[in-house]
Amino acid sequence: MALVVASAALDTAWTEFGVVSFTCGTLPTVSTCITEVEGKLKRGTLSTTTTPTTTQVLAWLIRAKEELAEVRQFTWRRRYVTATLTAGTFRYSLPPDYGGGYAKLRDMTNDRVIKLLSAHQFDLLYPDISEEANGQIIVAVIKNLELWVAPPPDGADVLELEYERTGDDITATDFSWLPEIERFRCCDFATAESFNSLHDYDKAQFFYNRWEKGLGKAIRADGKRRWSQMGYRARSIFQAG
Repeated sequence: MALVVASAALDTAWTEFGVVSFTCGTLPTVSTCITEVEGKLKRGTLSTTTTPTTTQVLAWLIRAKEELAEVRQFTWRRRYVTATLTAGTFRYSLPPDYGGGYAKLRDMTNDRVIKLLSAHQFDLLYPDISEEANGQIIVAVIKNLELWVAPPPDGADVLELEYERTGDDITATDFSWLPEIERFRCCDFATAESFNSLHDYDKAQFFYNRWEKGLGKAIRADGKRRWSQMGYRARSIFQAG
């Protein structure tokens, strides 16, 4: 018995709401972040032929952004997008930077929140979703990188998805959703990697330590923001900060 690997791509068009960027006087773009790394290296202007190259520094900045987004329940990780569904279709691809975990779904056409079920609950209710008649969406489930809705929509309903992104944005050089202090921390990581590529391990360790310390401060600051949203009440005695 052989496994037939699917060849057809499931590609749903998601549209992000208007973006509000943080005001950043020193590091407004990724180019200024690279310049910040150059200043710390003190090796002149970087290019595609220097060591490290600008391409490498950019990759390290992006990795730092993604590691920052990976922090548990990081506030700035949220993204809001919409998609227009097709009548009778129940499978849709999730945004390419969906990071798993938290998600919230709303039917903007019928003005209702759609409950997200576990895969087990969904399968018990809809063992063969293809046999369901079209109608207003009641529930949905996330299966891997797909969103399944039930029953299949009876029209071009518009869904709003709130989710946590990985930081691997559609535009990889987009740092606009990060406060400037977080951009400085990304620069520390890229600087550490740069010194590591130059075999200057003492300076590399210095900036790795700064990155780790900054990441810890980011986690604590984010915890305080979420704590204030809960009226400074812990969910339980076991809640971590």
